[in-house]
Amino acid sequence: MSVSSEKGVSLETQVAKLLQKKLGARVSRDKRSGAGSHQKMDLNDYFQDTPLDIECKNHKTIKIREWWKQTVSGASFSRIPTLVFQADDEVLATVRLSDLVDLIAETQQHQVEIKRLKEPIIMTGSGSVVDPAHIKPGAIRSTWSECRGGNMVSPGEKKCLVKSCTYCSNKKVKKEKK
Repeated sequence: MSVSSEKGVSLETQVAKLLQKKLGARVSRDKRSGAGSHQKMDLNDYFQDTPLDIECKNHKTIKIREWWKQTVSGASFSRIPTLVFQADDEVLATVRLSDLVDLIAETQQHQVEIKRLKEPIIMTGSGSVVDPAHIKPGAIRSTWSECRGGNMVSPGEKKCLVKSCTYCSNKKVKKEKK
């Protein structure tokens, strides 16, 4: 194997290992990378764990325009063409600005959804769910009560549902033998 192909293999392996470690992506270096004239990417992502189609370049002379054309022509439909290249001692990536903004917007939407899912859910006595954001301060006290252990008791219930509550009869107390 020539020195230039060894450099390419080294960068492709480095990128694959980074994606595996940081994202848990099931990607691997394409063994056919650099061979033939068929359009393909340098990394296999059969399970599509990432939205990226990655082309890697490790040359002394940087030719982003030329490499970018190759990256775009080899990328699959609905995947983000990504050019990864070695520049001095840094590994850099090139993507379209619109694709980068789309990724950031998607990440922000996921963060909002995660925050919403972490909010507590309050159920009324009839079983309907109440959004905590729409409850006025003090309104919970009028419909909910509190057990001696400080846990909330829903309307119509006589005891809280917290199993570790020492004041409610949810946990079975072992009777001592005399």
